[in-house]
Amino acid sequence: MKRKTVHALGISTFLVAALLIGIESGTLPTGIPGEWEWLPVKASPSIPWLLLSAAGAAAYAGYAGLGFRALGVPSRRGYGELGWVAGLTASAVVVQVLIAVGAPDEYDLTRWAYVHHSEWSTGYFEIARDQAAADPWKFLAEYPTWIESQDPFHIGTHPPGLVATHAALLAFVERNPGLRDALIAATPPSVAMGFRQLEAMSGRPIPHTDRAELFLFSLLTLLLCAGTVAPMYLMAREALPPQLAWCAAALWPIAPAMNLFQPLADAAFPFLSAGALAAGAWSARLNGIPGAAGWLAVATGIISGVVMGVGMMYTLAFLPIGLMVALVVLSTRSNIWSRRLKSIAWIGFGFLAFVGLSWLITGANPFVVWRWNLHHHARFYDEFPRSYWPWLFANPIETAIAMGIPAAVWCTTGAAADRRYVPRVAWCALAVVAIANLTGRNMGEVARLWILFLPPLMAAAGVGLTRLGGGPRAVVATVALTALQTLGLQSLIQVVYPT
Repeated sequence: MKRKTVHALGISTFLVAALLIGIESGTLPTGIPGEWEWLPVKASPSIPWLLLSAAGAAAYAGYAGLGFRALGVPSRRGYGELGWVAGLTASAVVVQVLIAVGAPDEYDLTRWAYVHHSEWSTGYFEIARDQAAADPWKFLAEYPTWIESQDPFHIGTHPPGLVATHAALLAFVERNPGLRDALIAATPPSVAMGFRQLEAMSGRPIPHTDRAELFLFSLLTLLLCAGTVAPMYLMAREALPPQLAWCAAALWPIAPAMNLFQPLADAAFPFLSAGALAAGAWSARLNGIPGAAGWLAVATGIISGVVMGVGMMYTLAFLPIGLMVALVVLSTRSNIWSRRLKSIAWIGFGFLAFVGLSWLITGANPFVVWRWNLHHHARFYDEFPRSYWPWLFANPIETAIAMGIPAAVWCTTGAAADRRYVPRVAWCALAVVAIANLTGRNMGEVARLWILFLPPLMAAAGVGLTRLGGGPRAVVATVALTALQTLGLQSLIQVVYPT
């Protein structure tokens, strides 16, 4: 590796070591004391399982290096890209499971049983089971009125998407006993142990339908989180050559936030945000080209809007994603302004069509729901005041830690070394994140709540790595160092466990 590449990796190594040593010794706070801090993990990881996690991460790092090398050969592009990205998606699923099993006891896959079942962590499953499952259509129709009286926490600040998904999966599992039994049989021992612990604490058995649904929901979260590498690659590929797009996508599966926050649904949302941004960027690029490409531009624009509409049924964090998409389209210099506005119109059409169809089907006015969600979100800071200035500086640091310090270093290097080569999706995302930070829209839990903003930010990582002469070995080292940070953090702090 070239000297500049070694220096950059040395800086990343120093920062990762300082982070882990600082948290372990207690000298580095995990938030703003007295307002919000991530809690420490008191248990120690099992050495054999930790070694298994490390071995899985090392194998994945090797695959990332091989993919980088292969995509640098022109003959490997086209269908070759499709094969490598498909392999990356499958590898992402495996490595995220292997990383999880290396966490301390009860913070490993055991949390798959706890997180969705516990009202403290989420609460959506409980509402789906007790209030929505009997008559989901009635529950959805009354949701605009029901949400008015909810608290300023998880339930009150979210549209009905998560509750509706749990209710739909419960009904699906109930109607398919074969699937239910298969899910119970496939449940990992640590997850089954978590269910037994919940039963012991409550003194009540957990029905097999509930167990199967909770496991299925967590499994879907894993698949969507890992599968984010595909839309990430497409998003970056719109502006970058294959190797650089590969760098961004390959860093995703082993990054800290994407592993520590599973199986929370937040880990699945980046699949939608990356998909909306990828479709929007390609729509803007293809718009104005005659023939089939022009129709493809229309189709991808509508898809981008529909995907954002789906996201808005789950969380209002997709409002900033909409702004990012608009900025990406409007900053497409290859198009005249009329074509840029045309792309915006098709994206808006897709969004409004999906929202209108959802309103028609459920009878629930989404605009009323979103208004109450924003109202409850504002109430949160009334009940739990936060200091503006400390979070103004803490948020960017936590964002860098969430995406992985090595990725943050490469993104910073890329922006400094060749700003014109950094894809516009990264600049647009950075602008929106800066606006969100400066306006104080989020003060605490940035690593979770901004996780869907990370894909476009990470699109610049490959630019920094290659601009300093980094090759396959630099990719392997970067992935391995990021995995070290992730394994260290999951042994030191808890982020989704309800105790």
